[in-house]
Amino acid sequence: MHSLYARSKELVFDLVLGVVVGVIGGGVAYAFLRTLSWANTTRLDHGNLIYFLPLAGLVIGLMYHHFGERVANGSNLVLEEIHEPGAGVPKRMAPMVFAATAISHLFGASTGREGAGIQITASIADGLAKPFSPSPETRKLLLITAISAAFGGLFGVPIGGAVFALEVQENGRIRYEAMLPALIAGVIGYQIIESLNIEHLVTGTLVNVSLSWPLSWKLVLLSGVCSALAVAFIQLTHVVHRAAHSLIKWQPLRPAVGGCIVLLLVLVSGTRDYLGVSTHLAEGAFAGAVGIAVGAFAWKLVFTSVSLGTGFIGGEMVPLFIIGALAGAQTGRLLGASIPLFAAIGMMATFAAASNTPIASIVIGLELFGAGAMLPLALTCIVAYAMSGKRGIYHSQKHALLTRSSSVK
Repeated sequence: MHSLYARSKELVFDLVLGVVVGVIGGGVAYAFLRTLSWANTTRLDHGNLIYFLPLAGLVIGLMYHHFGERVANGSNLVLEEIHEPGAGVPKRMAPMVFAATAISHLFGASTGREGAGIQITASIADGLAKPFSPSPETRKLLLITAISAAFGGLFGVPIGGAVFALEVQENGRIRYEAMLPALIAGVIGYQIIESLNIEHLVTGTLVNVSLSWPLSWKLVLLSGVCSALAVAFIQLTHVVHRAAHSLIKWQPLRPAVGGCIVLLLVLVSGTRDYLGVSTHLAEGAFAGAVGIAVGAFAWKLVFTSVSLGTGFIGGEMVPLFIIGALAGAQTGRLLGASIPLFAAIGMMATFAAASNTPIASIVIGLELFGAGAMLPLALTCIVAYAMSGKRGIYHSQKHALLTRSSSVK
């Protein structure tokens, strides 16, 4: 009887937690998506705004230099608080990240949005919970639930968002104890955005594809491409970040210099397609990659690594989606395979390899593209993840997996 009562209390708590954080996540996603849509549209309508990117970088740099020493750790700070709850997620993280991401997109830095959405939602949720002095375990559940709520709202993937939240914090372990509130929060965040008619990434539904032997070897090759891209993205972003800290001692100057480099990249590449979110490139990849440069995925990777590595704010997920879709489309063209199929699978496999979240990537892919290509999608995501090694875009992600040498005696 006592255990039944205790379990009932846990279920009620999980339900309340999921609903409250889901509403917060849905509200954040709505305000964030509307603001970033305005920022990107305004930049496209007023082309001269990109020339102020170095100045925008200086503003962001000054903001973080004076007010955001801990905030600068971004999503890694949220993961660190899940592992070992401490001082908490700073309240100022929400307004700072919101403003800095909007500025980054308005003036053309190549950044995403999911990392910022996670940070904003976690900051608000953690701040609201602090007066109640939650236990360390409750705060862990709260932050995992916040990740799910942000994903559900921002990308329209309530189940995938929940699985991502359970999987991303520790490579090799899924936090089943947070499953119920995470799912509730993801669904509510998603439903809020759907009810307000906010558009997500334009993808499409894949037709049924059987996993034949001729297709399998092509998918293995695609896995290698996606894995290599993920590793290249992680390494280049790290190199840029380390070089910026080594060569530029004054923090506010780093994103200002990064803005100058991005403008130089625009000049060298001869296009502004790689600025901002660049969702039109992914849409072009799904449509057959007609008119898209062969090396577009490499350009987008460099633009994003320079932007994030020097201190512009946003996220890695959308850029990785686009890089993977572009590379997948070109790989499909070279191998004589379906370009939309390879674009969709390349999109998810690249993210799986970079984030160490293969299960979440498969589920997100199913929600975005339907179950028609489930087996090819699963095979490529898992092989790409296996090829990429343990290093990922979130350096605070723990690794619970044993090596074979340590597990076999």
